[in-house]
Amino acid sequence: MRVYFRLGNRNLYPWLFLALAVGADTAVYLLLPQAKALELYLPVTAAVAGFVHFLYSQHHQETQLFVNLFEKFNARYDSLNEKLNAIVTRPAEDRLTPEETKALFDYFNLCAEEYLFFKSGYIDQDVWRSWLAGMKYFAQNTAVRSLWESELSSASYYGFNLALFNVVSSQVAPTR
Repeated sequence: MRVYFRLGNRNLYPWLFLALAVGADTAVYLLLPQAKALELYLPVTAAVAGFVHFLYSQHHQETQLFVNLFEKFNARYDSLNEKLNAIVTRPAEDRLTPEETKALFDYFNLCAEEYLFFKSGYIDQDVWRSWLAGMKYFAQNTAVRSLWESELSSASYYGFNLALFNVVSSQVAPTR
């Protein structure tokens, strides 16, 4: 089972604490003699709090990593955005220049790295869907798609493939 990072999960931790604390204290009440149960409520609740705090801390660290990756990926995309838009708006019969090809290779690498971190669970699903919709937009250009398909045949893009665009084909997501 693959667990994906979700920014919104941080809202679940207070409810998780409440559910686990009530469950653990109820188990103590039902399973132990009354006198023993009274002296265990506080330690059991503290143990549950420690466990939930550990989970929340882990989520916080993953959020910090996500923010770092998000900023770096978006900065790299921003540096390519103008070139990519120029490529998709130029006449279709024009061949790609070496500069355009280099920009596309940089973009393909960026997309593959984003996919690698998404697949590893460090990119929020909603963010990935949005990025994927943007990738699909550029892949609709014949010259871009042809070069991308050719590059992907080398299997050097961390498992990224154009079939991933089928995931967003039925969804409405903003482009990058």
